[in-house]
Amino acid sequence: MTLKMTSKSVLLISMSLTSCLWTSGSFAIDHYPLITYQCDQTKDIVLITSRLLKGGEEKTFKFSDADGTYNAWDLVKIKDNTIIDSSTIIKDCVLSTGQYRVVLEPQIFNHDLAGFCGANISVAITVLKNNVEIMERKPFEFHCSGNTKIITGVKIMGSSGDIKIRDVPRHEYY
Repeated sequence: MTLKMTSKSVLLISMSLTSCLWTSGSFAIDHYPLITYQCDQTKDIVLITSRLLKGGEEKTFKFSDADGTYNAWDLVKIKDNTIIDSSTIIKDCVLSTGQYRVVLEPQIFNHDLAGFCGANISVAITVLKNNVEIMERKPFEFHCSGNTKIITGVKIMGSSGDIKIRDVPRHEYY
C-alpha cells in the first residue's frame, strides 16, 4: 500500500514539474512580436500592427525605424536575466484632422525573465491628437496567459478621428 502511494506521489510530482517546465518555456521559443507603424497621409490613416515572428523568421528579420518595424525586446534593457530599464517609441503623423502622436512602450509581464511570464513581452499604445490624449494606454496583450484577446491592429482615421481596434482570440495569435 505504501509503495503504491509513493509511486503515485512520485509520478504526480514528476508530471507536475515536467508540466511547469514545458509551460514556462513554451512562449520563450517563439515569442518575438513584430510591431509595425505606418503614417499614410495619402490614405489619411495611421496603422499600427502586431504579429509574431515564427519559424526562424525572428532570426533573419531586419527591424528598421525607416521601415516602421520594431522589436518589442529592443524596448527593454536586460541585465542578469532581469529587465532593468525600458524606452518608448514616439511617432508623429499629420492627418487631415490634426497631428496624431503614437506612443509605443513595452508591456512587461514580469521583470524577472525566469519568472512566470518573464520570457514574454508585448507593447502598449497611447494615442494623442493635438497633444490631447484620445486613447489611454492600452496593452496589445493584457496578460501573458489565459483566454484574453490580443490586439493585432490599431487604425486611426484622419477623416473622422476615429480609432478602430482589431483583436483576435489568443489561440489565433499564437
